[in-house]
Amino acid sequence: MKAFFLACICAIVLALVAVEGLNVIQKPVDVAFSTSGVRL
Repeated sequence: MKAFFLACICAIVLALVAVEGLNVIQKPVDVAFSTSGVRL
C-alpha cells in the first residue's frame, strides 16, 4: 500500500513538472503560426 501511494505521488509530481516545462517551451498560436502573409 505504501508503494502505491508513493507511485501516485511520483506520477502527480512528474505531471506537474511536465505541465510547467511545456508552458515554458511552447509558443502561443499567434506567434508559432504567423508569417508575413497571415493576419490574425
